Amino acid sequence: MIKVDLNDLLGGDRRQYYRIAPSVEEPIVLKIDGQAYPLLEVSGGGCRLPISAHSRFSDADVLELSLPGRSAAIMVRLRSMSLGEKAFGAEFIDLEDTLREEICSYVRAREIEIARRFRVHGGSC
Repeated sequence: MIKVDLNDLLGGDRRQYYRIAPSVEEPIVLKIDGQAYPLLEVSGGGCRLPISAHSRFSDADVLELSLPGRSAAIMVRLRSMSLGEKAFGAEFIDLEDTLREEICSYVRAREIEIARRFRVHGGSC
C-alpha cells in the first residue's frame, strides 16, 4: 500500500481549507433564485462560481448548496471575495462547524479518490 501525503498532491498549498474542482459526474450546485449554478471549485471555506451567478445574490441571501450523496441541501450564505473574468470566489459566512466539517470531509474524500485514480493510471491525463 502506498502512503500519500495530501500536501504533496496539492503542491504545498497553504490555504486554510483544501479545495477541489467538482467532477462532471458528481457536480456540486448552488441554487440561486431557483436556478442551479455548478461550482467550479469548493472548499470548507467557500467556492468559486461562474461569473453569471455573481449578480444573482447578495450577502444576506440564504442559498442551497447540494453535495452529491447528501439527501438535503446545506443552507449557506456567501460573501463575494474576488471577481475574475469568467468566475468569482465567495466565502461561506456564518456556517455551522458541523456543516463546514461535512463539506471538508467530502472534499478530502474526493481528493483521495482523485489521487487514487491518478496513481492507478500512472499519472497520465
